[in-house]
Amino acid sequence: MVQIVLREKKGPVLKRPAFGCLKRFYALNVTNGCLHRCVYCYARGYSQAPPAGKVELYANLPQLLASELDNPRRRKRPELVVFNTASDCFQPHPEIQRVTREVLAVLLKRRVMISFLTKGLIPRETLDLLAERPELVRAQVGLVSLSESYWRTFEPFAPSPERRLAVVEGLRRAGVETEVRIDPVIPFVTDMEDEIRRLLTTLRALGVRRVTVSYLHLRPAIEGFLKKELGEVWRRIEVCFKNQPWRTVGLSTRSKLVPLPLRRRGYARFERIGAELGLEVVVCSCKNPDLGGGLCVPPPSMVAPRQLRLF
Repeated sequence: MVQIVLREKKGPVLKRPAFGCLKRFYALNVTNGCLHRCVYCYARGYSQAPPAGKVELYANLPQLLASELDNPRRRKRPELVVFNTASDCFQPHPEIQRVTREVLAVLLKRRVMISFLTKGLIPRETLDLLAERPELVRAQVGLVSLSESYWRTFEPFAPSPERRLAVVEGLRRAGVETEVRIDPVIPFVTDMEDEIRRLLTTLRALGVRRVTVSYLHLRPAIEGFLKKELGEVWRRIEVCFKNQPWRTVGLSTRSKLVPLPLRRRGYARFERIGAELGLEVVVCSCKNPDLGGGLCVPPPSMVAPRQLRLF
């Protein structure tokens, strides 16, 4: 049983993230904590994360955001607001969905561009709202695999892969530029040739033109979750990290990456199959600092990022 706790947001709503692709923009989260509870989610290990079974909803967010944007002392409205850096605004709860819709309406009414990453289901009313200003919306749907086994093991509280494909279809019908984020790729689980081909072929058939890919990171705060919740599956995966050093990645002071040769082979597989299908595959260097290159920016048509093309 999950408890939704209404909480008053204090201080500024819009803040600039201090990492990677997002540093030039503003970000917000509708909740602290997430009902999807994906096994690998690094936000579960944040010091401010609520205890298991509880999600905090910032109920006053729409009013606070409108006041902040309309403040006459604000010199310039934000160019872009990025949702869900540590949660998901489309979690399956009516109050979360309501607050999300109201926040979106505040931004779109003021013609502020928005970008979001979600694994959730988007209600019809919210899709209709996005369809009124599709040129201001950039959507990413998180989908790593079409395998039911993967879903039930790693993301059991998120919607099924089939339902997320329906979200991609709904967004595209609404005229929203939509891509898919394949993150985190799980070594020896979702980076096999047949897994990748099945996923990319399905996405291309839906009209998706661009995907962003990145492998799993191991962070101390979630290592315990992975061991406890994955059991034998984790023992197969953790060999990738056994001899890897802890290193700085983004803001995390301690992270382990999948070994570079394995990542290179995996990304090459994605790029080769993507090229066969006419699908652009982008690897963000935020999560692959040892590969060099540029950054992937959430709204691809808004900025001309220096994308990391490896092969």
